[in-house]
Amino acid sequence: MPLDNNIYRVLLNSDWQLADLYTFPHAFSQTYAFVYCLDSELDPRDRDRINTALTNYPWKGGYSYVNIYTVLQNQVPPPERPKIYSIQKSSPGWLDLILNVDVAIQVAKSVGVLLGTAAAATKTYSSIQKNLSDLNVHRHKNNLQNTKLTQAEIKTMMSMSNDIAKHLGFKNVVHQTFPWVT
Repeated sequence: MPLDNNIYRVLLNSDWQLADLYTFPHAFSQTYAFVYCLDSELDPRDRDRINTALTNYPWKGGYSYVNIYTVLQNQVPPPERPKIYSIQKSSPGWLDLILNVDVAIQVAKSVGVLLGTAAAATKTYSSIQKNLSDLNVHRHKNNLQNTKLTQAEIKTMMSMSNDIAKHLGFKNVVHQTFPWVT
């Protein structure tokens, strides 16, 4: 909930554990950076760096994902990065953050939409994973490590990417050129 021009309040219920004081800020920071850089009206510091990371990382899990969030977080200008303003842990408790409130509201809306459409988003995500798995099996079966997607496969993957972005509530779907697309 927005309080001031640059303060956003997150309500804390009584069920928080010590680990939650790491988990929530970590997940929020990553989501905030993602929305700030890829789905807001704001300009990150270096859009070319983001595009390079999105197109050149191997995307095989692990550090590719960790590193992309590091790149995104570093592209949020320092004055716009979330910082703790205050914490109150009594009933009701709260965590006040100094940040770009518009981006925080967009994050909250996306999380709300995701919770409301989790089944549809999960189904779309499963379809994307199945298509990628099928492509990988085809590559290994034919010993073709650098197989490019066909135009029909590209169209299908872009359509599914648009679907999952809509399920998550994003208003701008970023179309990138990926290494596996011809």
